[in-house]
Amino acid sequence: MPTEPLAVLQEYFDLVQAFSVDTAAYAAVLHPEVEQLEYANDLNKQPVSRSFDEILTNLRAGRELLLDPSFIVHHTHVGSTGTVVVEGRWEATVLHDAGPAVRGQRVASELCLVFEFKDGKIYRQRRYPCYEPL
Repeated sequence: MPTEPLAVLQEYFDLVQAFSVDTAAYAAVLHPEVEQLEYANDLNKQPVSRSFDEILTNLRAGRELLLDPSFIVHHTHVGSTGTVVVEGRWEATVLHDAGPAVRGQRVASELCLVFEFKDGKIYRQRRYPCYEPL
């Protein structure tokens, strides 16, 4: 089990990119009291806060709607307090028509992610997504 922040993040990104819903695998990188806060964006008009279980529920929903996800890290900064800021680009292909998205369409977002750690695991995550117009 990795405990260095960047190794923990790489494991987490690998799980998310695979749309894994393996509770044990996530328990190795997410603190039991994890909170993921996604700020308002084109998909969520209000900020959304997710617990460990809600993160997995969101991933399950993603598996049903999206295919071939990709996350490319552009920049990573490790702060003096251990906070890690990651900037990157996420993309995936839509499996089924959903709202303005149509089957086969590639959706994308520039992301800024801020991670805080506790006991060697992700404790807080703040997501600032900027989705491309559909």
